[in-house]
Amino acid sequence: MAAPLLCLDVGGTELKGAPVDKGVLLAPLQHFPAQAKEDAGPLLDHFARVFRELDVRSGASGPVGGLRLAFPGPFDYENGICLLRGLDKYDALYGTDLRRALFTRLQDRVPAPQDIRFINDVAAFALGEIRYGSAAGSRRSLAVCIGTGCGSAFGLGDSLAPEGSPGVPPGGYIYSAPFLDSCIDDYISKRGLMALCAQRLGQPLEGAQLAALCAQGDREALACFAAFGIRLRDALDPFLRAFRPQCLCLGGQVTRSFCYFGEPLAGLCSRLDVTLHVTADTSVRALQGLCTI
Repeated sequence: MAAPLLCLDVGGTELKGAPVDKGVLLAPLQHFPAQAKEDAGPLLDHFARVFRELDVRSGASGPVGGLRLAFPGPFDYENGICLLRGLDKYDALYGTDLRRALFTRLQDRVPAPQDIRFINDVAAFALGEIRYGSAAGSRRSLAVCIGTGCGSAFGLGDSLAPEGSPGVPPGGYIYSAPFLDSCIDDYISKRGLMALCAQRLGQPLEGAQLAALCAQGDREALACFAAFGIRLRDALDPFLRAFRPQCLCLGGQVTRSFCYFGEPLAGLCSRLDVTLHVTADTSVRALQGLCTI
């Protein structure tokens, strides 16, 4: 077996990681607290401890093949510079060269700084779907994650669509596209769903709370999710028509309740001949995608 990669999906609440070899997780997915509001030094030390724990689980006797991190943007992925600021997570890392900082702490296990690589978290999810998941074999694919925001990535064949590809917005990002009286990110996201709940139900419920009410047959809760589903369909409609993917892969925490709001989008996909998949574990796919970069 080749030296495994230590792969980490970096979220604002949790870090999720595993050692991976050619798309195969060598140990069960592990969850760690993100500590995203810590100062830079303690936060970087925490990342190093997490990687050492993953290293132990890998069973590697010699150096590992490298570190791979799926990180939310804004981020300079090529150079490993964190550009997150004002988003209530990892503010202390703004401007930090994470490649150098992590190599300094882990150089006994990582061969060289260039063996530490970064990619957008939704791009990693998309690559995992393209190489190992539901989008495998598709000529065109679109991956959308609905969580704290609305992340997206477009695929052509077995790779991400190059910048400037027909039907692909700049950077592959749909979150900033105009929608209703603002942009997609403000509506197709956790906060968008909570705002809709506050408007319709008088309280800003999260998806799991709203789903619990739906399971009890609460008509107002069901109507709230139905309205969210219509918004999701309308937000994705222009991108599905412009790019014409064969496959649409949905992930993110909000999609755990897809059964309550997915019908409008499923209907649109059926009319456009797009195969729709909802991924059970977005992080597993992201880790598989990380091992391809």
